[in-house]
Amino acid sequence: FPGQGMYNGITVSQRRWRNAALALLCCFGAAVSQLVNAQQAELAAAVPVGSVNLVVAQSSSEQERLDVGLVIFNPGIPLDASTHSMLGIFPEIRKAEAQFMPVLLRQVLVTSDAWGVVRVLPDHQASSELLVTGKILQSNGTRLVILFTVRDATGRVWVDKAYADIATERDYPGVEGSDPFIDLYHQFANDLLAFRQRLDQSQLRSIRQVAQMRYAASLSEEAFGSYLAEDAQGNYTVLRLPADGDPMMARVERIRNQEHLFVDTVDEQYVNLYEEMAPTYNLWRQYSLEQAMYLEDFEVRAQNRDRIGQRGSFTAMEQTYNTYKQIKIQEQDLDDMALGFNTEVAPTAMEASGKVFRLTGTLDTQYNEWRSILREIFAIETGLPPGA
Repeated sequence: FPGQGMYNGITVSQRRWRNAALALLCCFGAAVSQLVNAQQAELAAAVPVGSVNLVVAQSSSEQERLDVGLVIFNPGIPLDASTHSMLGIFPEIRKAEAQFMPVLLRQVLVTSDAWGVVRVLPDHQASSELLVTGKILQSNGTRLVILFTVRDATGRVWVDKAYADIATERDYPGVEGSDPFIDLYHQFANDLLAFRQRLDQSQLRSIRQVAQMRYAASLSEEAFGSYLAEDAQGNYTVLRLPADGDPMMARVERIRNQEHLFVDTVDEQYVNLYEEMAPTYNLWRQYSLEQAMYLEDFEVRAQNRDRIGQRGSFTAMEQTYNTYKQIKIQEQDLDDMALGFNTEVAPTAMEASGKVFRLTGTLDTQYNEWRSILREIFAIETGLPPGA
């Protein structure tokens, strides 16, 4: 037929493009599947902690009570948005969880009565005597998995493992101030205390000294860098200490206290988030657990609760739909609440050297801005170049 060659040529070209697109799509799907499978394998390796009672320290001395910094957790949200639904991740809720959970952990550490000041930090503070970071690997109404890493100021690793806990119906709705996954926090706090108890007074004193000198060096490497040595593994030791009553160290302590004052000031915002989020958050987790139980074994669930209606009946379907609807309502409420906190953080007014500074933006932005201001003030007062 006339034009048949051209027609066939276009058809072949179209097929080639279609096949290439299908191949690309298959590769993308395989990559996503591998990512999801890898994360699921990582989650499966975390063994649930079981029922755990919090160990309360008995008569800890002041020398043993290290100050603890809890950095806002890494929310563990994959960059590939296509994996979020498969992994059960709601990004705004997960971001809020990353700020909610450190507040609960702090409460547990304070209750253990084993530590000095426990602060929730908007960002890393390498000069903390003990720094705790966490990454949320999984969080829903049924299971919580958090990867914790803990280092002291000398660079010594105390903890580097994933903790998991499973919630049941008995854990909901829960009492005020507690949490369905409280055993996870108890186990972590117990492990932290057990490690500290293996350290002697000399090692604890060294942690304090290194923390102090690392902070001083962060203000001025020129003035204080020679007081410390760092090896290839990132471990620090003190080579020498300033003399007692050194006026330069007095300035360092004053600047450090002002930095801590900011953390204590914004801490109230984290507590407000925790108190505001807890009721809706726990309801969402409870409904999520119930929905999971419906999907896994509705017949057993119906029998245990003496509910009428067989699988496939209108009553059974209505029960499942009502639970699903409640989950969606709670998800929307939580999402709105989390989005508001993540984007509308109150400005903070701080005073230093007779001036008042108004800090805006997210809490980590405000924190880093305040630290930069304090380093500039230190440099002006001492005439030394500021630290990195």
